[in-house]
Amino acid sequence: MKPCCLEDILKLAEGKPPKRMVVTGQSSRAAMVAVMQSQELGLINPFFCDAERLNVKTDKDKLFAETDSANTMEQACAMIAKNEADILFNGGPLTPSFFKQLTETDSPRKRAINYVSVFVAPKDRRLTLMTDAVVNSQPELKSKIAMLENTISVAKALGIEAPNVAALAPLELVNPAIRSTVDAAILSKMSQRGQFGNALVEGPLAMDNAESASAARHKGIESPVPGNVDIYLFPDIESANITAQFLSRVFNVGFAGILTGAKVPTVIQPPIEQSDSWLINIALAVLLV
Repeated sequence: MKPCCLEDILKLAEGKPPKRMVVTGQSSRAAMVAVMQSQELGLINPFFCDAERLNVKTDKDKLFAETDSANTMEQACAMIAKNEADILFNGGPLTPSFFKQLTETDSPRKRAINYVSVFVAPKDRRLTLMTDAVVNSQPELKSKIAMLENTISVAKALGIEAPNVAALAPLELVNPAIRSTVDAAILSKMSQRGQFGNALVEGPLAMDNAESASAARHKGIESPVPGNVDIYLFPDIESANITAQFLSRVFNVGFAGILTGAKVPTVIQPPIEQSDSWLINIALAVLLV
């Protein structure tokens, strides 16, 4: 089943065997209710690093404001390093220390991590992915390659076997003075050479060209990607985050997402998401294991 909405992601995950999820960080009631719902649905078997959390299954109002996040994160990373956990769940806060510990868990590889947001596009009600509105401020080309590979993996887990990718930039022409146009052109050429598998990357594309096939043709761009985008690769965190906030506030678009690139899929909740995204985020992690 190829999901058509965020709720379909949960249905897709329900058909998978339960995964081992280690829970860390300070968690709100909404986060913990989602953990328990996931357990009840058979998605996960949770492991709580803090001993005080062991009775969470019988106490839906329990909060963990007093949890030592750094200490529980260390315990979680140790479990992940020993292959004792399939998923990491972090209730926050999203501190530099958290991201540092997360990347060092896979030492010495220290792969690039990025947040993949999933939403239903208002234009055609199509399940769509975008990256990165949370982690990477000004990613270099090497990071963009890793980000794109991570995002393609999420798309395939959602049943999008041959995703169309728009490598966005301020304009559709390659301008050596604008790094995002050069990076997008390189990614597009890599795609032509089959370096991203079945994914088709087109770029650089300005947003009007990405959204409209006729606008792209008017600029001389002949490609199946414009007007038919599965993944938006943004050049920086500012453009991605502003776009996500615009969609959320103006069109009431709901977002879910997953932190990818670490040793295990990592569930967090950035500010662009509403409190009810926790459950969908866990389902995404289950699909990626």
